[in-house]
Amino acid sequence: VQERQVEELRQLTYGIAVDNQEEAVEILDARGALLFSMHHVSGGGIEEYEFSKEGDRALLEWEFIQKVVGQQSDGYSNKYSGLVQAGWGDYFYIAGPILDPAGAQVGTLLVGKSLAKIGQEMRAETLAQVTLYDFAGRPLTSTFSQPVSLPQPLVSQAVAGQDESSLTRNLRALQVANIEYQEILGPWEARDDSDIGLLGISLPRNFYVSPTRITRLQVILLLCAAILLVIALGINLARIITRPLINLVRASTQISRGNFQIHLQPDSNDEVAVLTETFNEMVGDLQTSRNALLHAYDRTLEGWSKALELRDKETEGHTVRVTKMAVELARQLGIRDEDLVQIQRGALLHDIGKMGVPDEILLKPGKLSDEEWVIMRKHPQFAYELLAPIEYLQPALDIPYAHHERWDGKGYPCGLQAAQIPIAARIFAVIDVWDALRSERPYKRALSFAESYAIIQSESGSHFDPHVVQVFLADVVRLYEAEFSPG
Repeated sequence: VQERQVEELRQLTYGIAVDNQEEAVEILDARGALLFSMHHVSGGGIEEYEFSKEGDRALLEWEFIQKVVGQQSDGYSNKYSGLVQAGWGDYFYIAGPILDPAGAQVGTLLVGKSLAKIGQEMRAETLAQVTLYDFAGRPLTSTFSQPVSLPQPLVSQAVAGQDESSLTRNLRALQVANIEYQEILGPWEARDDSDIGLLGISLPRNFYVSPTRITRLQVILLLCAAILLVIALGINLARIITRPLINLVRASTQISRGNFQIHLQPDSNDEVAVLTETFNEMVGDLQTSRNALLHAYDRTLEGWSKALELRDKETEGHTVRVTKMAVELARQLGIRDEDLVQIQRGALLHDIGKMGVPDEILLKPGKLSDEEWVIMRKHPQFAYELLAPIEYLQPALDIPYAHHERWDGKGYPCGLQAAQIPIAARIFAVIDVWDALRSERPYKRALSFAESYAIIQSESGSHFDPHVVQVFLADVVRLYEAEFSPG
């Protein structure tokens, strides 16, 4: 930075930024002038960035950047954050000092994420529609395709009442694409409690039948935690980039390609060795964080399925049984690794679409009328509309969306036939029906093993994939009976 070696900075920064999928990195000199900048190309591949050099952009006009360049500290940290609205887009930046070995500040590092990406990440984590507004009520970014501006009185009310305890004051009803939503409004703040704008969280009214005050509070707390997580990740990355070393670039490139097995051996006892050890720790942390994040996602899916069972007491334990047996049947059919994981996730969420079915139909103790069946058969479509926007769950959609399709083409929602039906859905269809036959309901008794066996066998080639039935009856059904021993 002191020697203004822009090409060396580009080589050092590029691999780390690609690996962490950061959208914007800016490096300023000691006076606050732009020395080097890289921005991810919108819509491009993960390795596509555009680069700017000295003087291309002016960043010193933003107060939080001035604080870092001016070497200010507020008692918490010497790093600051804030919103930058410029010709290249709206970005939320973390800014921190670049220090030389003696601890003197020689420049400033900014790591940024676009508001659009922040909104998308919050949408994926919360299942809510997210909109960020400025203080004029204009949407800065939104996961709605057609966001609705805020009336100025509501903006003033949300800002003025941000420190008061209330879960109902800052709410508004809105309609987007013929769907009614309830939007919760609150201030969007940086770490020093300075207001950046307003955050709106919208939930469809027909998704939660009656959101309670506690539910709304949980959503707000979850979103606050998500924002803090984004800030924490940005600060952590900033710390990594502020201690660069050219001989780590090659290893960084390997990591950007997904290779987390790299371990560098320090060949000295000086500061270079310390940086090498830090690099090794960073690689381990990335792998641990990835595994922990996937684990947390899977626990969330289990929570969703449990919530649905709590709504319908008669199906308690059903999800656990069918998930375990679906994975075992898939394994017997030769399915391995990541595909097994997706089958497990799809089985956990197979009835998530029933959240959109009214209680008077879902919990009806007797048989459903023709009109009620029309609504009940929409639950695979409800599941698709809920899960399809979540990239993490898209590979698991086959079971929630297609497990009511039939081998003979007489199923729903699409009337798929034979091999047109995804293999995961064909597997789960057999397991789901078997568990229903062997389980007692208010309107029917639990069938015996022999009765259930005969029904499954008779439906082979009409309702079910014959090969799946063959493997199930030969290898898996005995495991089911030994494990769960239904009545």
